[in-house]
Amino acid sequence: MTPMNVGERLARFVAGTNRVPAEALLQAKRAVLDTLGVALAGSREESARSVAGWLRDQGGRPEATVLRGSFRLPAADSALANGTAAHALDFDDVSLPMRGHPSAPLLPAVLALGEATGSSGRELLTAFVLGFEVEAKLGRAIGPSHYALGWHATSTLGTLGAAAGCARLLGLDAGRAQMALGIAASLASGLQQNFGSMTKPLHAGWAARSGVVAAQLAARGFSADARALEGDSGFLRAMSGGGEPDPAPFEALGEPFEIVSPGVGVKLYPCCYATHRAIDAVLELRAAYGVSPADVAEVRVEVNRDGLLPLRGAPPATGLEGKFSLEYCLAAALLDGRVGLAAFSDDAVLRPAARELMAKVMAVEGEEPAEFPIGGYADVSIVLRDGAEHGLRVDVPRGDPSRPLSWDELAAKFRECAGVALAAAGVEEALRLIEGLDDLDSVSRLTEALSG
Repeated sequence: MTPMNVGERLARFVAGTNRVPAEALLQAKRAVLDTLGVALAGSREESARSVAGWLRDQGGRPEATVLRGSFRLPAADSALANGTAAHALDFDDVSLPMRGHPSAPLLPAVLALGEATGSSGRELLTAFVLGFEVEAKLGRAIGPSHYALGWHATSTLGTLGAAAGCARLLGLDAGRAQMALGIAASLASGLQQNFGSMTKPLHAGWAARSGVVAAQLAARGFSADARALEGDSGFLRAMSGGGEPDPAPFEALGEPFEIVSPGVGVKLYPCCYATHRAIDAVLELRAAYGVSPADVAEVRVEVNRDGLLPLRGAPPATGLEGKFSLEYCLAAALLDGRVGLAAFSDDAVLRPAARELMAKVMAVEGEEPAEFPIGGYADVSIVLRDGAEHGLRVDVPRGDPSRPLSWDELAAKFRECAGVALAAAGVEEALRLIEGLDDLDSVSRLTEALSG
């Protein structure tokens, strides 16, 4: 196969896949559990509240539920509100081939449209798996140049993944699914320059909204160029800086499904994934050697080449900026013995003790490359005032697909996150419905439980 028929190939896959393996559906259910939890917690953030409030003022046909909002909006607007909430805390999952966050743009789109169309839980999961596949395969084809150019793959690739999942839920044939992808290709956007601001979570929400819009327009016969993805001025070339995309990923769609292998990375900490290996190392060293923050003279960190690319160098002034500060994240780990939601309030970031520890963190990039620029490894040494030094290298963070969390661990994260938005009984009801999602006759039963 050549790159000349990428759009057609993806559309035929989305429209024509009749069987999704049980393991792929299980991994999708795990991703749904994780994403809904962080979205519920994120719904309290200023960015999510601003978007939801603005949308509520606009009104519209009540088709789909806004999480914790107790009101309903048109499907595209619900996807925007919930997608923003899902990414507001930067606590959502990651995909290495995509080089971004796959579920935050995808799940809110298919959840909103699934509620609006009366879809079942299994139909939702199937659409999610297929949309995930599109996101990851596009990421493989474009390669690292996309991220290096400053694009935010969560938003750009997430728009096409959301469109693919929505096209499936609407039952579009291959021709119209191809148009949905073509429309989505021109709606895709999102710049890394906005990392650390409220616009970053808006990226995920706008991608979710654009996916719904693209599929709904295609269902009405709206057209796009048939080569919008692979053409000389199409998505793949434009998003890779004019380079030649790799056609190989599109020759193996679903063989295996990307959600199964390499799988989904779950974040244990509500901050940029590029910090997680170093946080793991600091927490393990702190526990193993009883390290007291007052005794720390220096923290030395080496990460892979380009491992600092997504992070901010300047000291953070807000909780949002703190999520992208390696220095702050490690200071919080040393001070608190954990890195949870409370670590990223503005007051927590501005703690004098945290500022003092941040100044002691020295981070550098090594020469060792990594397939995924946000990760690779973190080699951490904590030097104490008495001259003692304790070191640890972490290559694979907890929550990585090769070190997956158990269902019980995922449920514990869900309870922590959802508990800030729902009453205890509501949390448990939502958890029960997600666990049985593949047998749920209507997505609406789940969204009702999530409405608060």
